[in-house]
Amino acid sequence: MDVVQRAIFVKRLAPLAMQWGVTVYSAAVSLGLSVLFARSMGSSAFGHYTYIYVLAGFLVLVQDAGFNTLLMRERSAPSAVLQSRYGELPSTALLHLTVTTAVFLILTAILYRWLDGPSLAAGIFCFATITLTQWQSSWFKGAGRFERDAVFLFCGRTISALFVLMCVLSVGATPVSIFLAWGAGLLVTLVGHYKHFPPLVKIQWKLPTWAYRSSISFFAVGLASSLYHQIDIVLLRNVLGEVPAIGHYAVATRIHDGLMSLATPVVLMLFRRMRALAMDPDADGRFSRNAIAGALGVGVFLALIGWTLGPWLVSVLFGSAYADGTQTIIGLLFTALIFALPNYVLAQNAVATQHERWFAGCLFMAVGVNVLLNLYLIPLNGVLGAAWATILTEFFLSIALCWGLRGELFK
Repeated sequence: MDVVQRAIFVKRLAPLAMQWGVTVYSAAVSLGLSVLFARSMGSSAFGHYTYIYVLAGFLVLVQDAGFNTLLMRERSAPSAVLQSRYGELPSTALLHLTVTTAVFLILTAILYRWLDGPSLAAGIFCFATITLTQWQSSWFKGAGRFERDAVFLFCGRTISALFVLMCVLSVGATPVSIFLAWGAGLLVTLVGHYKHFPPLVKIQWKLPTWAYRSSISFFAVGLASSLYHQIDIVLLRNVLGEVPAIGHYAVATRIHDGLMSLATPVVLMLFRRMRALAMDPDADGRFSRNAIAGALGVGVFLALIGWTLGPWLVSVLFGSAYADGTQTIIGLLFTALIFALPNYVLAQNAVATQHERWFAGCLFMAVGVNVLLNLYLIPLNGVLGAAWATILTEFFLSIALCWGLRGELFK
C-alpha cells in the first residue's frame, strides 16, 4: 500500500473510528452511572427511576416531533419538497421544542398530585436538552462531519456525567437530582459549541404545516419505536407492582441497550451510503443485503456471549443481588439481538429509501403484538414473560420489514 492509498484509507477509517470510540466511551460512562444508581438506590427505587425515565422518554417524542431524523436526512440530501424551505427547519424545530416543553411542564404542575411531579418535570427538562443535543449531532452527521460530531458527543457525555456524579455524591441518587444535573451538563456543552449551530432565521408565528407534513412520519416511527422498546417496563410496573424484579429487568435491558448503541455509528454510516444508493436508479440492493447479513452474524455471536458470560457480567457490574435475578433474563434479551440488529439496519434502509410510512406501520403492528404478548406472558412468567415477548416481537418485526422492503433489497 503506497502513501497515497494509505492516506485515503486512514481518511475513510478515521470518522468511523472516532464515532465508534465516542460511542463506546458514552456507553461505558452510561453503564457506570447506571451501576452507581442501581447500587445506591436498591432494586425497587431503581425500578421507579427507570419508570420515570420511560415516561419522560414517551413525552420527548412530542418534543422532537420527528425533526431529529428529518434534519439528518435533509442535511444529507435535501428532498425536492423541502429544498426551498430547508433553511427554516432548525428554527422551526427549536420553536416547537420550546412550546411543547413549556406545555408539558405546566401540565405536570397541574397533575402533580397524581404523578411524581418533581421527578417527571426534571425528566422533561432533561430530555429537552437531550433533544437539542441530538439535533445538533444529526446536523453534523448529515453533513458528513463525523469527527466534529464525535468531539461534540464526547464533551456532552463527559460534562453531563461529571455534573451527575457531583450531584449524586452531594445530595444522593434521586430522579430529580439525576435529571437536573444531566440536563445542566448538556446545556453547558451546547453553549460551548454555539458557533457550530445551524443558522437560525426569523420565522412567522403560525403553525408550520409544511414542516409537520414531512416530520409526521418520523414522529410516528419514533412513537412506535419508543412504545415497542419501552412499553414492557410500563406493563411490568402496572401488572406486577413496584417489585425488585423490575429493577433486575431494568439492569438487563441497560446492558442490552448498551450493546445496541455500539452498533449506532456503523448503522448511521450505512444510512448515508443507503441514502446515496437510493438516489441512484441503477443501484441494486446488494449493499443492504450484505449489511443485514453482517448484523445477523453479530447478533448470533452476542446471543452466545449472553448465555455464557451474561450472568457473570451482571454480577461484576451490579453485584450478586442483581445477578441472581437476571441469569435467564440476560440470556433471553441477548437472544433478541439476533433479530434486533438486522432490524436496526432494515430501519435505516426504510428511512433512506423513503419507506418510513411502511416502517411506522410495521412498528405499530409490532407494538400491538408486544403488548398482547406481554399481557399474556407477564402474569404467567413475570419478567421472563417480558423477555420472551421481546424475542417474539423482534422476530415478527423482521418478517414484516423484509416483506415491505423486498423491492429495495432484491431490485
